[in-house]
Amino acid sequence: MIAKKWTSIALAISLVFLFIGCGRERTKKTSFEFGKEYFLASEYDKAMIRLEKWIQDNPDTPQAIEAHAMLIVIYHDNPTRQALFEDEMRKINAMGDQGINAILKLIENPTIASRLGISIKSVLVKAGQNSINPLMNAMRGTNPRIRLFAQEVFSEMGPVAVDALISVLNDPDSYVKTRAIDSLSQIGDQRAVEALKQKLNDPSKLVQVTAASALSKMKVTVSTEVIIGALNDTDVNTRKAAAKAVAEIIENPPLSQLIKALDDPEPDVRDYAAQAIGKTRSPEAIEPLIKVLKSDQVDKVKGSAAKSLEAIGKPVVAPLIALLEKTKDAGTLIRIVQVLGDIGDPSAIKPLEKVYNQATNSLLKNETAKALNKIE
Repeated sequence: MIAKKWTSIALAISLVFLFIGCGRERTKKTSFEFGKEYFLASEYDKAMIRLEKWIQDNPDTPQAIEAHAMLIVIYHDNPTRQALFEDEMRKINAMGDQGINAILKLIENPTIASRLGISIKSVLVKAGQNSINPLMNAMRGTNPRIRLFAQEVFSEMGPVAVDALISVLNDPDSYVKTRAIDSLSQIGDQRAVEALKQKLNDPSKLVQVTAASALSKMKVTVSTEVIIGALNDTDVNTRKAAAKAVAEIIENPPLSQLIKALDDPEPDVRDYAAQAIGKTRSPEAIEPLIKVLKSDQVDKVKGSAAKSLEAIGKPVVAPLIALLEKTKDAGTLIRIVQVLGDIGDPSAIKPLEKVYNQATNSLLKNETAKALNKIE
């Protein structure tokens, strides 16, 4: 009985170890899995060794294509692997859309996009014509990060992308059309001019505004009415595009519409409007800009208002000195003293000296000293 008991125990222990061993065998990682983990952890030398081994042993697997995509990015960033990079580029191009799609898929991972986005973009640009169809599909896709990334790649590709981007201008998706227009604007190729002119009559107001802005940047004379009118559009993206266009391309912007836009619920619209107002250099803009400086909750909007007040110059000095004496908020005070220092009017010296003497905030004290030094 005792012998049977110990035999049973030994058998049970053996079975346990057998199951553990089988489990280990089942969970053993492949070279590809190790390589991908190292790639995600930014251990690129280790990733390179594992991925190269996987491709060597398993050249015709779906994972091999993904391994090639990771390797080409690693080689791109390694000065000692440029010959391998060129060889890998030939392999990727030979794969057609599959190879480019595998590279694009890397951007879906936010960590990879943050660390290697510029390198991946450079690889896709170098692939040239072979990148165009996958990039088009990406720009028509649903992933916002990939859509924006595809448009950025097109912008960097230059003339080779122009014909493809022009063909997209008839896409039913307004977002796709506006992204294509943005890329054509950045490339600046005159072949796009006639196609862009047709988009001035597009059913989408956003597309109209984007096309008018692009043509203006390409030195083509267009009416600015469509841009100015869109400042009051019900669609926030259209208002943002219009406000940005006014800030960037219209030399004598309409002050009344821009002052109204300073109350827009969208911070980007307010920011661009504040920037554009500075081009008017109108004393009528002082009070609305000071209101923004005091009350807006978004720092970049306040910063743009301060720059526009500086652009107006001497007429803002007295109102800013009056505000200086009433304001307790350190952030607002800092912006005021910076503007007064940059304008350089001597009448601001005594008020600034008072601020300096009373300041308990070290940054405010430092900025006030800088402003006084600029004036004196």
